[in-house]
Amino acid sequence: MKTPVFLLGAGFNADVSIEISPIEHRYPLTADLAKKCFGICSLPENKSIEDLFYEAVLQNNFTPIKTLYELLMGADYYLTPLLKYGGDKENNVYLTFLRNFESASFLTFNYDSLVEILLLSLNCWRPNDGYGIPVRAELRFLKDVPKLPEKSTSEVLHLHGSLCIYPSENYIRQNHDSEINLIELRDNPIFIFDPDSITNCFFPFGRHPTTGFRFIWERVIAPIPDKAEGLNDVFIQHVYKHALRILADAEVVVVIGYRFNLYDRDSYHRLLDATRALRIVLVVPEADRLQARLRNEYPNINWYSVPLTFREWVRRGYPGI
Repeated sequence: MKTPVFLLGAGFNADVSIEISPIEHRYPLTADLAKKCFGICSLPENKSIEDLFYEAVLQNNFTPIKTLYELLMGADYYLTPLLKYGGDKENNVYLTFLRNFESASFLTFNYDSLVEILLLSLNCWRPNDGYGIPVRAELRFLKDVPKLPEKSTSEVLHLHGSLCIYPSENYIRQNHDSEINLIELRDNPIFIFDPDSITNCFFPFGRHPTTGFRFIWERVIAPIPDKAEGLNDVFIQHVYKHALRILADAEVVVVIGYRFNLYDRDSYHRLLDATRALRIVLVVPEADRLQARLRNEYPNINWYSVPLTFREWVRRGYPGI
């Protein structure tokens, strides 16, 4: 059997805090976002966290969204050095999982860089080709560079964008007939690796500034109910094209910590429409209920329920695969 394709959601990161407990930082959950982004203890009745972000955007209040991205970058900064190979907490289920599937493709709806930082530490990923499309990435140091693979054996495809990548669709052309240089459209966009405040997590790679710079809050699809506009982003379009090719060839797809939120239907419908997998395995605590819903919506797909957390699933030897 071919190596499974993995589709990751926010629940994939939920067990990090257990693996490295006790520690102050963690990947934020919905309950965390209500308090840290909006200053409330719980969501208002009949409103989702996406609704709150959307209402803030309509009021030109981008502070909650920026806070979310800063929380994610902070979690990457503080947690991945502990979890990665050689870190103080390297004996964890995340590294165990990635070692066992080191040639897999990981399709993720998460904005963070947990998976690729850990894969880099295992010497099976690099940013130049590890995002599923060519990316401009620079080696920041030429001395004492650790061993790097010639090419990535694993890919991490960020379906809603990555906080570490932005496209450059223009370039500056020197105009020899004038002192004024010209900004021109590239024939094809290039994608720039710029990990911003978590650059040290990607040692020995560094930032690669160029034209078209975007701040981190401009690099991903905002977590709002309607993501249609964001799905037209040039980076996300290129990632989706590659993801659809991967899914068309997959035999088994394993969904970890992703609950198929109806707000994401534009995002996941074309993935499910493209897959020819023999079965899709749902690894999430409420998998039985989710399976029943998805069987009604996609009756032609063989859904397999594994009602476990990611950590439980790894420790039990990957049931369903």
